[in-house]
Amino acid sequence: MRRDFYAVLGVAPTASAEEIRQAYRIRARESHPDANPGDLAAAAQFKVINEAYRVLGSPQLRSAYDSALALLQSRPDDFSVSSGGLRFRPQADQPTDPLVQAARPSDPNRQGQPNNAPPFIGADDMAEPGLTLTLSVTPGEPSIVAPHGLTRFYLLSELGSAREQAVLDPLPLDLVILIDRSNSMEGEKLFEAKEAVRNMLRHLRPDDLLTVIFFDDHIETIADGITRADRASVEMALERIFTRGSTQLANGLETALNLLGKRQPQSVRIPSLILLTDGQTFGDEKSCLHYAMEARQRGISITALGLGSDWNRELLDRLAAISGGSSNFIEQPRATRAIFEAVVSRLRATLAADMRLTFTPAQGVGIVRATRVAPEIAEAFSMPTAGRDMIDATNEPITVDLGSLVGRPDVESAVVLWEVLFDPEVFTPSRGAYTLGQFSSTYWAPRNAGGRRERVEREVSLPVNTTGQHSEITSDVRLALELITAFRLQTFADQQAATGNNAEAITHLNTSALRLRSAGEYELADATERAAITLSNSAERGRTATLRVKYDTKNLSLYHRLRRKLAMRRS
Repeated sequence: MRRDFYAVLGVAPTASAEEIRQAYRIRARESHPDANPGDLAAAAQFKVINEAYRVLGSPQLRSAYDSALALLQSRPDDFSVSSGGLRFRPQADQPTDPLVQAARPSDPNRQGQPNNAPPFIGADDMAEPGLTLTLSVTPGEPSIVAPHGLTRFYLLSELGSAREQAVLDPLPLDLVILIDRSNSMEGEKLFEAKEAVRNMLRHLRPDDLLTVIFFDDHIETIADGITRADRASVEMALERIFTRGSTQLANGLETALNLLGKRQPQSVRIPSLILLTDGQTFGDEKSCLHYAMEARQRGISITALGLGSDWNRELLDRLAAISGGSSNFIEQPRATRAIFEAVVSRLRATLAADMRLTFTPAQGVGIVRATRVAPEIAEAFSMPTAGRDMIDATNEPITVDLGSLVGRPDVESAVVLWEVLFDPEVFTPSRGAYTLGQFSSTYWAPRNAGGRRERVEREVSLPVNTTGQHSEITSDVRLALELITAFRLQTFADQQAATGNNAEAITHLNTSALRLRSAGEYELADATERAAITLSNSAERGRTATLRVKYDTKNLSLYHRLRRKLAMRRS
């Protein structure tokens, strides 16, 4: 049964904004968890009530929701109503089709028919039975003003859990740990890295497989797909590991992928690679990126961890982004064990792996950039700048690799912000609506039917804005833009500080702090301003402080936390 948000709040579709607000307060008090301790049904209803008010309490979202309901009444077989909008019914692919990327063609029976439903779909979306994820799209504006020149527009796509409950049962892993043992790792760094491996050995589960590789300009594999029964031999081998040589990362990545490749792909185990390094690799950067693409093709995510302040941030960030993994900063060696534990804990809670999201734009729509917003911020696709005032865009389908999604729907979903351009000579409406294109996602669902490949998709159309007046940008898109801009400014500050241009770095840090404050993230904004002050007093400590705020902005799931905070303020 599809939810009617007006019925949830007990108001008529013609209710005023104040009537909706009063109805929400009454029903929220009735179902609040504090008033119903231990009542799971009341807690679930409280979530629905909050989502209903999130949509109906916003004039833009309510307008979109009303349009969706109207369209549903005229075409009930093609759509299902969800939180604030409509979606086409997704279908599951067969497990034998693991690498489908291109969007399916639209149903020919629907071609030429208008789709006036602004595609707002919230986190409480009712999924098609049997699928693991839902796919939603939020536009920057609920309708489109006819463009008279190249016009920029934003779309926010989101892949989230189709179920409200958290995933508790841990999945087995096929995990490779790749550790730099070059001379710069001498002392506490290598000691703590080996302790992190020992800790991993103590916490192996019966079905886990663990591979441990140390690299410098040579490779030493001390464990290859071992189980916990082999723990003693690996601990003995760790005693023989010492620092030597220089950092040569490509050979380590090649060895790791070869060893993973010997085992059955897409088994119940989650394949992943954790890389730890403290230095720069020289001359093999292109090979490293090649192996990251190979990892992506095989559904293997790379978690790249930089220890200290002298590692190649750009390279490790790109390795992680290409493979759909994550990158992070370890400030002190003693934190290595805890960060390894956190990475493994997330991997065990995987809900969907090897997620790939493809946007196939309609004619007249060009893709300029795609940026991952959550669970972490990362550049996913970007067209080069054609000139100071000109930006290239592509009308070709673009696929973004999103890696894995953790099974905590109250905390996490995979969010991507798409920046597009409308060409007024080609981008024209049909029957009162503009078609922007089609999103489709494939992913591996290890918890569904013993593991299978699934697919969700939706076509995005928006009504013509007949007033000629642009609407205020939607709050979710605005929040994503603020956080992405803050992170880009911090990244530039890090680059400038690394080259000794501290004045430029300080300017960008202070501007980034303003962006964070505008997004409602006051604590991190203060930390960013303090990093600027530190950099003005001490180059070395300032570089570390800059790294700290950059990777906190990148990795702390700020988008989800701030979005929930904004929703609470509106209520």
